[in-house]
Amino acid sequence: MKLSYTYWFFFLLTCFFIGCAPQNRVNDDQKIPSSTRIQSYTGTIIAKSNRKQTITLKVAGDTSDREKIIKFDHQTRGMEYSVRGKQVKITCKSDNNKTCKAVTIKPGATIYATGVMPVTVHELKKKIDAHRDFVLIDTRSPAEYSRSHLPSALSFEVCGADITSLPQSIDRDAMLIFYCGWPDCHRGIAAAKKAAQNGFSETYILQGGLEAWVDKNYPLIASDDFISKGNLVLLDLRSADRDKIRRIEGSVSLPLEQLADRIKDIPHGAPILVYGNHLGDSLSALKILRSAGFSRAAMVEGNFPGWIRRGNRVVSGPIQTAITWAPPRQQGEISASRFMAAEHNTIRAVILDVRTDKELSSLGRLTNSVHIPLASLERRMGELDKKQMIYCAAGPRAELAGRILRKKGYNAFFLANDLQCDGKKCWPKKEP
Repeated sequence: MKLSYTYWFFFLLTCFFIGCAPQNRVNDDQKIPSSTRIQSYTGTIIAKSNRKQTITLKVAGDTSDREKIIKFDHQTRGMEYSVRGKQVKITCKSDNNKTCKAVTIKPGATIYATGVMPVTVHELKKKIDAHRDFVLIDTRSPAEYSRSHLPSALSFEVCGADITSLPQSIDRDAMLIFYCGWPDCHRGIAAAKKAAQNGFSETYILQGGLEAWVDKNYPLIASDDFISKGNLVLLDLRSADRDKIRRIEGSVSLPLEQLADRIKDIPHGAPILVYGNHLGDSLSALKILRSAGFSRAAMVEGNFPGWIRRGNRVVSGPIQTAITWAPPRQQGEISASRFMAAEHNTIRAVILDVRTDKELSSLGRLTNSVHIPLASLERRMGELDKKQMIYCAAGPRAELAGRILRKKGYNAFFLANDLQCDGKKCWPKKEP
């Protein structure tokens, strides 16, 4: 029988879609595992083992501080980027055993520099508590460091210093962790970058700086010399009976259970330090003080027992309960009233705001001010008129900006007071 053209047309069409070969049933054990998947991780390489053929990656933005172990082999592309300290993007495939094998390694973007790795305040706190072997370096001014710093930190001011002037006892293979005062501070980043360029193999920067540390209510420490000689308010959290027997000279008796009720008596702007017999009491006091706006409140290292162990001076006798403090004037410092007079054009001066762009957009602006972030000041100071007085705001950054400008011949002053902001505008906090 002769087949029609229509038959052959549909026969060929069927072969095209389903194939002409016999269709065999595939057994379950022949199927490709559906659990195999492709994943990508971005972060910093913190270790590599050629023997085990593994890379340890600190995953960027991972709030759990996770380290991911990734396998590699001779088929992995981009192994030239698998260098410790390098920021990379690794694409890998994983199976039911959760083993992730690298397919490609590519260079990743970094806000720091090659060889500089981020560390979170949570990671740093764990290292401090575990007495891990590392060197913590405070890059702020010696005055700022003396008033409050992270436990175990060394002072190394970046401005005008060379990274090679770090103590010679620090090994080039030691873990160095640098920090500054606030999230966008460039001093810590600059120091970490210099260290990496000068052969230090493990260089880190603390994300968020000292501000992020304080936000977690972790303790700050003041130097013994500042406690003995500085202009501060020193609170003894122990009972009055213990205070009367032995105490740190110049301290005020304010038992912990009375602190919240007397918080209004503590002058804003004063360096506030606390001590007791136990760490828990000092941490509780710091939490109360910080919630009341005393963000840089610090404690005596080791509390009262630590002060005694270091052989520092103690006194006895009648206790002091009144809290008194008079703000000192540093070279180039101006009062809040004089600063506000310049804001309202009563005094002829340029108001220079050295905060970051992010702070201005989120917190608000100063009235009649010029904005140049501290990190850009040396490059942009030519925009300022040397014939006019310049008032820098606010806090430690303003003091540093004033020093930088005075060295270049500007008639510069600074406001030490912190600012209050409502989201649209800012103004100096009142002096005590």
